Amino acid sequence: MVGLLAGCGGEDVSDPGQSGGGSGTQLVETDSTILLTSFLSSLDGVRSRATRLLNNDARYFLQEAPSGRYVDQNRNGRFDSGTDVRLVGNPIEHAGIHYAHAAGLTGAGQTIAFSDNGFHVDHDAFNGKTVSIGSGLNVSDHGTFVASIATGNSEDMIGVAPEADAIFGSFSSLTQLAETANMARNANAVALNNSWGYSGMQINRSDYNTIFGSSSGADYLGALRNYAQDGIVVFSASNDHTETSAGLLAGLPQLEPSLEQSWLAVVNGVPVVSGDDVVSAERVSSACLEAAAWCIAANGSWTGATASSDSSYSFGTGTSYAAPAVSGALALLAEAFPDMTNQELRIRLLASADNDFAGFSEDGAVELVPGFEHAYSTEWGHGFLDVAAALLPIGRPTITTANGTVLNADQPLAIAGAASGDAVVRALRNVEVISQDALSASFAIDASQMIAQRPAAPIFQPGDAMSIGQNQEVPFGATTFFGNGPGIPLQIQDAAYDLSLYRASSGGDDRFGLGLRRSFDLGGASLHFGGAVGEDTMGLLSDWSGGTDASLMSMDLGLSAPISNNAQVNFSVGYAFGQEASSLGQSADVVLNGGALTFAQQNALSQNDRFSVSLAMPAAVASGSTSIALPMTNSAGDVSYEAVPIDLAPSDREVRLTLNYERPFSEHSTWGVSIAHAINRGHIPGVRETAMMFGLRTRF
Repeated sequence: MVGLLAGCGGEDVSDPGQSGGGSGTQLVETDSTILLTSFLSSLDGVRSRATRLLNNDARYFLQEAPSGRYVDQNRNGRFDSGTDVRLVGNPIEHAGIHYAHAAGLTGAGQTIAFSDNGFHVDHDAFNGKTVSIGSGLNVSDHGTFVASIATGNSEDMIGVAPEADAIFGSFSSLTQLAETANMARNANAVALNNSWGYSGMQINRSDYNTIFGSSSGADYLGALRNYAQDGIVVFSASNDHTETSAGLLAGLPQLEPSLEQSWLAVVNGVPVVSGDDVVSAERVSSACLEAAAWCIAANGSWTGATASSDSSYSFGTGTSYAAPAVSGALALLAEAFPDMTNQELRIRLLASADNDFAGFSEDGAVELVPGFEHAYSTEWGHGFLDVAAALLPIGRPTITTANGTVLNADQPLAIAGAASGDAVVRALRNVEVISQDALSASFAIDASQMIAQRPAAPIFQPGDAMSIGQNQEVPFGATTFFGNGPGIPLQIQDAAYDLSLYRASSGGDDRFGLGLRRSFDLGGASLHFGGAVGEDTMGLLSDWSGGTDASLMSMDLGLSAPISNNAQVNFSVGYAFGQEASSLGQSADVVLNGGALTFAQQNALSQNDRFSVSLAMPAAVASGSTSIALPMTNSAGDVSYEAVPIDLAPSDREVRLTLNYERPFSEHSTWGVSIAHAINRGHIPGVRETAMMFGLRTRF
């Protein structure tokens, strides 16, 4: 039969004398679902742990390429700049594997099958795992090295999926290849790794018939088809960087289109990384070529186990060593996303592959799922393996509420009203809402992270300086709850009223309010009654996604009374009744209140000056609650909709002390200064703010 060519043949730069000698440090003990318990727009949540693994665990920095190693592309026995490629960096770091390990993912519960030329089954790298063995198995460095990259776990090295189990089978005959594929199917193996290829066999019908035309070949092809119904077949590309064909097996879906959804071809490259991103790369194998649509790149420069002894290791590079990194990555994803099929995991690897680097030229795109495409090139396929990115939401994540409303998870679920302070955030803290990304993977998001906090209005408004030197009256309800508006004097029979109109824009919509008040002279004291109705123009109530109809009706009372010829006390209190009518949850009836007490002294320090001190409680929700039904994981692990109660009243009210002093500057000018200090600013416990305002008013 046609001879076999191991995928890393011709690119071996190994040093058989090199061994591990690691410290035996174990994986950081973490919650295995840490990546999935909150929405991550970045990897900051596990970055420090991942960095410690790279820098402090000898099994990880073992993978740094030894100094001076290179691939002799022109095979002339010396390094030629511009032609040969130096091997640098760490393949664990390049693929973001350390982030998965820092999150506690190990491939536990998964199985990877290997078709290779032999394995040292008793090597320390395979201790503690279940290993199934096919017939006629030989002992060989190559298979031992390959399997250790995907599943190795010893005191000296760690592989991509260190707690995954393994199936070891021989590629010495078509019958043995079929046997391994059948074993992989029976064990529900997530990946069938093939770090080998047929020498000289191209993607054409003649070579296809040469391999698969016999009864044993047909059995092997049938076994591949059967396994591919559920599992993923991974084949390494050729190591010849001048190759013009992807090879028969790496490119088999060209002739067997039904296999594409379960097929991956892998090429070898040396990336240059900045932070977590590939910025450039040099290829040290064949390009993806005809297999580009199902091809991915990885750094195939590893230190792996060899068959020399139970604890021997060496360094080498090749597509043979890039392929098991991809197979191990599939095992990590299978652990992270247990509800996804292996075909869906394959799509995640392709969709998250890093192709935003210099030298990547888009030659086409694959619609991996309806509405989601990923670009590929004939050289690099979909780009470099990026396990960390595959663990994060891909595309725009969405949340579906109980009434069928679909929300973008990267947009606020609600903009919390200023009158509620942190009440909404507090109610939703540690409530894990289930979202789905564009590839149907589920992620839990802390619902409080989806609440935007409406900032409290500035302590001093731009128009406040205009009130210097003016007769400052007690604010009434329309001002407290709707903001300032133009006043229109009205005379109804013998009574004088003040009509105020209010308008504000929120979210592009105009909102209006209408207020009316009347004052009574009590013989030195003044009594003010007022009321207002309208929409929530100040943003006191919450705006929920899907739209909120927030209306208010207010009442107020104010009293101004002299306590001497030059001093007076002002007291005001206001109440408002409102409703938040959101399409996402129950309508909320709320009661708001606010009040202030002011002492003012005329001629305090000089003639015609004015000093005042005020203690105020800005408008806040006094009572009111709502609830919203959100998708959450129940005790059985299933997603169900549960109503989350939300008390809209803040736990602590803002209290504000204001000192004001005004004094004539000239016959036509008055200057003033105001200092205010607020505790629980914005009705958020512990927040303090101090503000100061200077003003000058001049008449011409």
